[in-house]
Amino acid sequence: MKRIDAIIPQSKMSDAFSALKELNIGGFTYFDSKGRGVNPPAAVHSGRGTSLYTPEFNPNLTIFTVVDDSLVEQVVNKILASTSTGLAGEGKIFISDIDEIIDIGTKSKDKP
Repeated sequence: MKRIDAIIPQSKMSDAFSALKELNIGGFTYFDSKGRGVNPPAAVHSGRGTSLYTPEFNPNLTIFTVVDDSLVEQVVNKILASTSTGLAGEGKIFISDIDEIIDIGTKSKDKP
């Protein structure tokens, strides 16, 4: 089994969620994240009638899911198709191995 972590712009959240639902990926977790990459953060007004403020980090969304090895390519392709516009700095996808899974409720352990 593999864990897929995708860091994407927050504006692409619903597109990515819809893409995962199309593959019947029922379990995934997401959270707001911030990071610094190729693109500088956009300047924002800090208040009404005030000067522009440039934050240090870009607002992102991190999604992670665990899937069978046979689904990794499909999941990655769906995420790319739903979030990529071809510009630099749109995020990253990380894929890692899962060594063991423990269900908290039942305390059962599984080896993928």
